[in-house]
Amino acid sequence: MAPLKPVKSLYDSCMSNVLLSLQSYLDKRPDDISGLKKLLLTLLHGGIREQLIERAILQNRAPTSSAILDIIELLADSSVKQLQFSSAQSGFSSRELFDTLNASNITGLNKLNLKVQVDKFEMLHTSYQFDVFAGGLHNALRLGLASNLRVLTLHSAADNITLSILGKHATQLTYLDITSSWYVDDNGICDLLLKESSNFINEHWSDLDSSEPRAIHALSLFPESQKNQTCNTLSEVKIQDTNTSSISVLLLLLFGKRLKSLGGFLYSRNIGDAILTVKSCANSPPSLELTELWDTQLPFEKLSRLASYLPKLTTLYTRVACLPPVPNILPPLKNLTADFDFVCYNSEFFGYLQYNGAFLKRLVLIDQVFSLPLTDISRCCPVLEEIVAKVSIGNTFDTSRAFPFLTSAKLRISSPSTFTWIMRSADNIKKLEIFLEIESGNGETFEDRVIDQIVKENPKSLQSIHTLSLHMFWHPRSQSYIISCGTLAIDAAYALCAASDSLKVLGELQTWFMVSRDDVLRMAKHIKENNWDVQLRYRDVMYPPL
Repeated sequence: MAPLKPVKSLYDSCMSNVLLSLQSYLDKRPDDISGLKKLLLTLLHGGIREQLIERAILQNRAPTSSAILDIIELLADSSVKQLQFSSAQSGFSSRELFDTLNASNITGLNKLNLKVQVDKFEMLHTSYQFDVFAGGLHNALRLGLASNLRVLTLHSAADNITLSILGKHATQLTYLDITSSWYVDDNGICDLLLKESSNFINEHWSDLDSSEPRAIHALSLFPESQKNQTCNTLSEVKIQDTNTSSISVLLLLLFGKRLKSLGGFLYSRNIGDAILTVKSCANSPPSLELTELWDTQLPFEKLSRLASYLPKLTTLYTRVACLPPVPNILPPLKNLTADFDFVCYNSEFFGYLQYNGAFLKRLVLIDQVFSLPLTDISRCCPVLEEIVAKVSIGNTFDTSRAFPFLTSAKLRISSPSTFTWIMRSADNIKKLEIFLEIESGNGETFEDRVIDQIVKENPKSLQSIHTLSLHMFWHPRSQSYIISCGTLAIDAAYALCAASDSLKVLGELQTWFMVSRDDVLRMAKHIKENNWDVQLRYRDVMYPPL
C-alpha cells in the first residue's frame, strides 16, 4: 500500500483558524480591544502569540496599515521575544510601529529585525521623514526596548543617536546589523563603544584615518571606565553601506573584545590593514577572536601576515584573484564567498580549491560570467552543505554520492540536465533555487517531461526537499526584454506536490509557461481541500495562505 500523503498538523490548522478569527474580529474595527487582549494574554503562551504575529506579518493580507499593528497590539506584551518584518512589506510607517511597541509595553524583545526599503538618494533627501521615524525608535529604545536586545537588525533605519542609545542601554547586544544606514558615521560607532569620547575622535581624525602610530596608541590606552558594555558583548557587527570610514573599523577591532565578524563588503575600507594596525600596537592582544574576514584587497604577503593573527578564522569574503594557490596559508575555512569580478578565473579558483576545499561547508560565488563544473566542485569539496554559483555538469552522468551533505543550493544553470543531476546526486537537499539561463548552442528545453522523469525515478532528494524555486526566465544584462527558457506548465506543479512528501513551498510559478493566477488559485483550492501542507509562490504571494 502506498504511504499516506502528509497533511497539515492539527497545530498548524488551529493557528490558521485562530488568526483568521482574530483578523475577522479586528476588521469590524471595535472601539475597545482591551477585554479581548486581557483574555488572550491569559490564555495563550507568549511563544504562541509570537507565532501568530509572525504569521500575520508573513501573510501580509491586510490592505491597511492599521490591521497588522492591531494584531501586534492585541497579542504582544513584554513576554514576546522576537519581531521580524520590513515596513515596506507590512504597509505601515515605522513610527506607528514603535508607538505600538511603547503602548503595549513590548520591552522584552531579544530579537528585532526591521528593514526599511529606501535607497541612499531618498534617505539623504527626506531627512524630516527619517527624523519622525527615528524619534519613535529612539523613544522605544530608551523606554526599555534596548535593555534585553541581543540581536538587532536596522537596515536603512539607524542613525548616530540610535547607536548612542544602544551604547548606554543595550547591555546584552551581541549582533548588530546597520547595513544601508547612511546617517551613521564614525561618531555613531564611537558612541556605541565609548563614553563621551567622540571629541577625541574628531580632534585626531586625520591621524587615526592615516593610522598614525601615536594616535592609535593613545586610543588603545582608553580606560575601562570609558568603555560601554557593548565592547564586551558584541560578537558580530555589519556596517556595509554606511557613512563610516576606516576609523570605525579600527574602533571596533580595538575595543570589541569578543568580535568574531565585522563587515559586509566594505570596498572603501580595508579591514585587513586595520587588523595589522591593531597587531602593531604595543599592547595588542596575541591574536584576534575574528572568525570572519571581509576584505577584497588581500595580496599574498598581507594574507600570510593576517592568517597568523587570525587563528580562529573559518569564513572569508574576498576576490578570487586573492585566493592563494597553495595549501596551509589560511586556517581550514568552512565558509568562502569569492568574487569573480566578471573575469574567467576558473583555473585559479580550482587551483585554490584543490588544496583548500576539503573542509568547506558553504561556497558562494558572485559576479560569475562562466559556469563551473559541479562535478569538480563536488570532488574538491566533499562535505559541502550549501552552494550559490553558476554551474554546469558537462557530459557526465555519474551521480554516485556527489553531494551527500548538500542541503541548500542556489544555482544558475543553462540546461535542465543540470537540475536533473543535482536532484539525483544531492540526497539530503532541503532548499533548491534554480535560475535557468539560455546559452548559444544549447538546444535543451526545461519542460514538463523533466519533472515527470524526476517523479518517475523518485530520488531521495524528492523526499527531502522543503523548498523548490524554479525561475523559468532570463533577463540578461545586455537586453531590455525577458527571454523564456522553459515550458513548465501547471501540471508539473501538481506532479511535484503529489510526489514529494516533504515539499512545503513551490515557486516561482509566475515564470512558468502560461501559468496564470487563476491556475494557481485552482491548485491552491485543491491543496486546501486535500489538506496538503504545501504552498505555491506566485509573484511573491503564497497560496493558499497559512
